[in-house]
Amino acid sequence: MEKRKHLGTANKKYIKSFSSKIIRIDEEDIKGYASLLKVEEVHRPYMVGDGVCLYDNGYSELCFLPDNEHWTLWAIYDENGDIIEWYFDITRKNSVDESGTPYCDDLYLDAALMPDGQIFVFDEDELKDALDSGKISQDEFDMAYIVLDELKVKKIIDVAYMKTLCSRLQLLFI
Repeated sequence: MEKRKHLGTANKKYIKSFSSKIIRIDEEDIKGYASLLKVEEVHRPYMVGDGVCLYDNGYSELCFLPDNEHWTLWAIYDENGDIIEWYFDITRKNSVDESGTPYCDDLYLDAALMPDGQIFVFDEDELKDALDSGKISQDEFDMAYIVLDELKVKKIIDVAYMKTLCSRLQLLFI
């Protein structure tokens, strides 16, 4: 099965201590849940790619789980509040568990939007393996790519839109 990700939690493999807050958003054009996680201390910095650090002391993560959509946004900021990347999980579903904690069921396919506008797609091999092993259906496989394409066409995976959306979301935590 896909990985279930709960808002307001951290990857304990990298993050030693953190604080987080989860809010419900019911504005006219934005509905869903958001969390703001502030990294206090890491076991070790989490490095990816060409030396890009995603988690270190003082970093923060803004997550948005929109209602009735099949994607979740993770915006990662450094200790100065500068964006490192906007990361999108394509999801089977976004929901709330029996304890009231929002979560998404990650459907393997991911994309990252960099501050310079570059878009990277990840884990296509995991999506294909999930299809081949029967963990997901052909419809779910196709949906993952349809959702990714829609995010691009609707300019959701877009630097200007992400800056605007994330600024609005961050203000809700003040």
